[in-house]
Amino acid sequence: LTDAVPSSANYNHYIDIIKNDSILRQLIKANQDSINICLDTQDSKVALAQAEKLIMEISKSQYKTELKHISEGVTEVVSRMEKAYIDKNAFRGIRTGFATLDNITKGLQKGDLILLAARPGVGKTALALNICTNAAISGKASVAIFSLEMPLLQLAQRSVSSVGFVNMEDTMIGTGNQNVWTSVMHTKDALSKTQIYVDDSSLIKPTEILSKCRRMQREHGLDLVMVDYLQLMSSDNRVKENRQVEVSEITRFMKICAKELGVPILLLSQMSRAVEQRSDKTPNLSDLRESGAIEQDADIVMFISKIGDDKKSADEIDNSADQDCKLIIAKHRNGALGSIDLKWSGEYVRFYEPKDRKTYNNINKTNNKFDETITPEKDVDIDSAFGDKE
Repeated sequence: LTDAVPSSANYNHYIDIIKNDSILRQLIKANQDSINICLDTQDSKVALAQAEKLIMEISKSQYKTELKHISEGVTEVVSRMEKAYIDKNAFRGIRTGFATLDNITKGLQKGDLILLAARPGVGKTALALNICTNAAISGKASVAIFSLEMPLLQLAQRSVSSVGFVNMEDTMIGTGNQNVWTSVMHTKDALSKTQIYVDDSSLIKPTEILSKCRRMQREHGLDLVMVDYLQLMSSDNRVKENRQVEVSEITRFMKICAKELGVPILLLSQMSRAVEQRSDKTPNLSDLRESGAIEQDADIVMFISKIGDDKKSADEIDNSADQDCKLIIAKHRNGALGSIDLKWSGEYVRFYEPKDRKTYNNINKTNNKFDETITPEKDVDIDSAFGDKE
């Protein structure tokens, strides 16, 4: 070009030529490196993840960051404040369907790692699934669910039960009157229109999750990721020093995934047995199981605690309907801490806020069926079940 270009008038065109050839050279090198990786390893999953990373880095190379003056950031802050003043929802994240939680967090924010922890059987999966279906139906969000514990069928049963207010037992044995079946079909239609995708592989690793999320982001868009749950995952590192180091690697990688994908990741976690040994069983950050890095890497840490269970073991907890619960926000990197009152409806596998009790009063719970005088499409409106949209 330096020998052939007669004038600098069309320099933009020549810059494009140089950029184009540079990308082609980088792709050639990345593919050569991918071949070498394949020759040096026997693990196809690791090779695929590394090859995909090489290609993704090329696509992002034009957005390399550099040192910037703080005034740029301050200007952006003021601009965001002005937009937020005009539109209170301008920077609201993914809505969970729980109004109080949304008010505290301003929605689940892009790039955040949100940890939801509880003792076994308290309802981690149920609450996380409630959040995912709420976001997908009311917020039209694209959601990826990675379930290492439950198969797709069980997640679907829980979704039909919680969204359609159908007794969980009815979804398992097919009982119910005409109104129940009407609600089931209405719920089937609503869920079929959502962008919820489930991977129920029990052996999935963090790099595979990132790879599948990248693919979904390209093909369907991606707004929210749920992983159930942390302690069932294993890292890609074949040389494992100990479980604490491994969990630290996983949580750090999941935080990187959230930042790279630009979406919130809802990561479920078990709690250690230490909480069972205290007279006050209210959970705290030190109860997170297997690693202090969980607390360190998460942007938000939330615990589910059932009121009245502070002196009971996990085996003694009563999972009956309408039990009083608290969702405790123990860590919030960018906002306030707090405790949110919730109700647990076991028969509908659903958490809800006490102020939303009106919706549940429309349901005849004495026989676990809809009252014959109630039409689900009219009185049990699915959208209204997700709380105050404002």
